[in-house]
Amino acid sequence: MTFSDKYKGRYANFLIGLAWTVEIIAVLIGLTIAIVVSTSASESLNSQETTHLFGSSAPILVAGLPFLLVAVVELCKIPLTFAFMAVKNVFWRGLFLFFVAFLCLITFETMLNGFERNFSNLNYAIDTRKNNIENIDAEIELLNRRADRLQVFTADDLARETEALQLDIDEQYRTSVNRINSETEAVISGIDYDYQETLDAEVLGLMERRDSYYNNWNTERQQIEDRFSELLLGNLSDSRNERQRLLQELEALKQEMNQALVAANFFTRTTIDNKYRRLIAAKNQQIDQITTGYLGGDALTKQATMEEQLKQQLSFANSKYEGRISEINQRIEDKKQSIIDQDDANARLQSDVLANADRSRASFLSIKLNQEGELAQYTEGKQAELDAISGQVNELEDAVFLLQNDQRNVQAEINHMINQNQVYRLAMYAFGKESPTDVDRQMVGIVALIWFGSLALIASVTGVMLCLAGFYLKRELMRAAEAAEPPEATEQAATERVKTVTDEQEPEERKTREVVEYS
Repeated sequence: MTFSDKYKGRYANFLIGLAWTVEIIAVLIGLTIAIVVSTSASESLNSQETTHLFGSSAPILVAGLPFLLVAVVELCKIPLTFAFMAVKNVFWRGLFLFFVAFLCLITFETMLNGFERNFSNLNYAIDTRKNNIENIDAEIELLNRRADRLQVFTADDLARETEALQLDIDEQYRTSVNRINSETEAVISGIDYDYQETLDAEVLGLMERRDSYYNNWNTERQQIEDRFSELLLGNLSDSRNERQRLLQELEALKQEMNQALVAANFFTRTTIDNKYRRLIAAKNQQIDQITTGYLGGDALTKQATMEEQLKQQLSFANSKYEGRISEINQRIEDKKQSIIDQDDANARLQSDVLANADRSRASFLSIKLNQEGELAQYTEGKQAELDAISGQVNELEDAVFLLQNDQRNVQAEINHMINQNQVYRLAMYAFGKESPTDVDRQMVGIVALIWFGSLALIASVTGVMLCLAGFYLKRELMRAAEAAEPPEATEQAATERVKTVTDEQEPEERKTREVVEYS
């Protein structure tokens, strides 16, 4: 199925017109870019407030004219495309195609520039707010540095310093008290108590000697009494049995007395001795009564004489041993008194040492309390300083909080703008991010380059493709028309075309010769 020539001709004209429309729009875009660049140069020049050699309009023209030339050059695209379709020489076709490709590249750059400027304008508000966030960050950092300079110390620092000073005070007091205790213990442990063993040994020796005196005294008295008893019993024949019984009891009593004296100590010996001596005296009195009751007058006289002698001998023995025992007792008492005196001296020395230690500890305790009072005053002063610093720091923190609140508001606006920006959304989809705010500038640049580059490429070649399609349809119609004409008309038309081409080439050749001759 083929279209009619009329239909093809109408659409060929439409395609060529549409191609010119596309190119004109591209030229208008280039002109707009030139105007925008000139305006930007004018604003930059006004902001610099400098004087140029050629006036203030020269930089504006220099900035805008290249883009104006690029916009005008784009109008050459369709004529070059027609030339490409018209010529049959391979060299010229390749040359025309090469320049058409360059013109498409210019259109591509113009379109890409337009897309980039549009995207830059869309991002201008976002970048402005990001700059505001950076400015707020700088202000927050400045306030934080001020707070750090003000906050020379914190409550924890003050607590640690106070604790360290208190530990130092306690350590000094503990060291002093330990030194006093060690010195006191050294003095107390240096007190001599060896005299107790020496004096106790001497007292025991004296007591043993006294015991030997008692034993000798008892032995000697017993011997005297035994001799008296033997003499007395010799005169008692009728009361021998009774007397023998009493003598046995007396002997048993004496043995019991000796055993009791041996088992007795220093304090109970005298009591036991007196007790048994009373019992022995009573037993002797019984023997005397029995003897007296059975003796006659001569016996009584002799007995009285013997008793007197016994008493004298007993008195002599008693006086002799009592003197010795008294001397021993006095020496024992002196030794005991020496022990007591030395104990008292040691007790006084220990008491004095302990009293001095207590006074020293009390003195160091007073020093410790004074140091703790000074520490409390120092802590109060530091706490007042800390309160003042905390007040200033709180003001700075309030200011930081307000800035952070403003920062959050600006960030919310940025997030809202980013969510409305299609490029950010496409970058989010392309790189698998959860939110458009997670997309960085590199991701956005890649997506924008691919998207805008593809659109610019399509726009740059659309005009060429439209005019190629239109010229192709025109050429097909012309070939069909030539095929339908008679040969004579065809030859005449060809002759006219050759003449026309020759006429057109003669001025060109003449001009070329003139240029060569001039050269």
